[in-house]
Amino acid sequence: MNRTAKFILKSVANSLITIILVILLNFVLFRMMPGDPINFMISNNPKFGDELKERLIDDFDLNAPLHVQFITYIKSCLTLNFGNSFIERNTPAMDIVMDNMKWTLILTGTSSVLMIVIGMAIGIIGAAKRGGKFDSSTLTFSLFFYAMPTFWLAMMLIAIFAKYLEWFPASRAMTIGATLGTSWGAISDLLYHLVLPAASLTLVSIAAFVLIMRGALTDVMTEEYITTARAKGLSKSKVLKNHAVPNAMLPMVSLIAISLAFIVGGAFQTEWVFSYPGIGWKTITATYDMDYPVLQAAFFIITLAVIVANFIADILLMYLDPRIKTEVG
Repeated sequence: MNRTAKFILKSVANSLITIILVILLNFVLFRMMPGDPINFMISNNPKFGDELKERLIDDFDLNAPLHVQFITYIKSCLTLNFGNSFIERNTPAMDIVMDNMKWTLILTGTSSVLMIVIGMAIGIIGAAKRGGKFDSSTLTFSLFFYAMPTFWLAMMLIAIFAKYLEWFPASRAMTIGATLGTSWGAISDLLYHLVLPAASLTLVSIAAFVLIMRGALTDVMTEEYITTARAKGLSKSKVLKNHAVPNAMLPMVSLIAISLAFIVGGAFQTEWVFSYPGIGWKTITATYDMDYPVLQAAFFIITLAVIVANFIADILLMYLDPRIKTEVG
C-alpha cells in the first residue's frame, strides 16, 4: 500500500472514531440534562392529567431502558431520522433543523466569503507592505474586533444602526409575513435584514485570516526561491502572485475548511442576539425546551459538517504539500 492510500485510510479512520465518540457523547449529554421534557410539552393546566403524561412518555419512548433508547438513537443517526419534535408535535426533528439550516447557510455563508476574501486581501497587502501604515492600521483594526465578544459587538451594532440611526432592522431574517424567494422584493428584504448580523460575524472573525495570511506570506518571502525570482528581474507583484501567495496558501486551507464547517454550524451568539432563525438560534431554544430530537439532529449535523470539513482539509493538504505524504509510514 502506497503512502497516499495509507494517509487517506488514516484520515478516514480518525474521522470515523471521532463520529463514534460524538454519537456517544451526544446521547449521554442530553439525558444528563436536569428537568423533565414532558413538563415543557404540556402546561400545568389541571386538564392535562397523569394519563396524558403517561401517553406522551410512551409515544416518545421516554420510559424505555437506556440500552433500548441507545439502539433507537443509533438507528436514528444512521437514517437521519431522529423522530418528531417534542414541542412542534407531528413535525420531524430533521425537517425543523433543515428548515432553519437554510437561514444559517445564507448568514454564515455570506460572512464566510467576506471574511476569507477581505482577510486574505488585507493579509497579502500587509505582508507586501510590512511595517507600513496600512499594515499597522489594518492589524490594529483586525485585532480590536477579534478581541471583542461577538454578542457585545452584535448588541452595539443594534444600538447604533438599528435603534439610534434606524438604518437597519434589529432582528429576524426577513420582514414578518415575507417569504424567501427570487423576486427583487424578497432578495432586497433579505439583504436588508442580513447587513448587521453578517457584519458582526465578519468583523470578529476577519483577524484570523489576516494574521495567518500575513504570517505565512512573510515567512515565504524570506525563502531562497523568492530571492531567485527577484534576481531574475520579476516585478514584486509577479513574485507575489506567481510564487509567494500560492506557497503561503497551505496554512489557509485548514482555516478555510473550518470556516466551511462554521457555515453549517451557524453562529449561536449572533443568531440569538438578532433573533435570526438559524440552526444556532434553534439549538438554543431547543435546549431551553429540552427538545431532545431537535437537539440531537442539530448537533449530529453540525458535528458531521466539522468532521467532513477537516477530512477534506487533510486530503487537500496532502496534495498541496507533498511533505505530508513522506511523513506517513
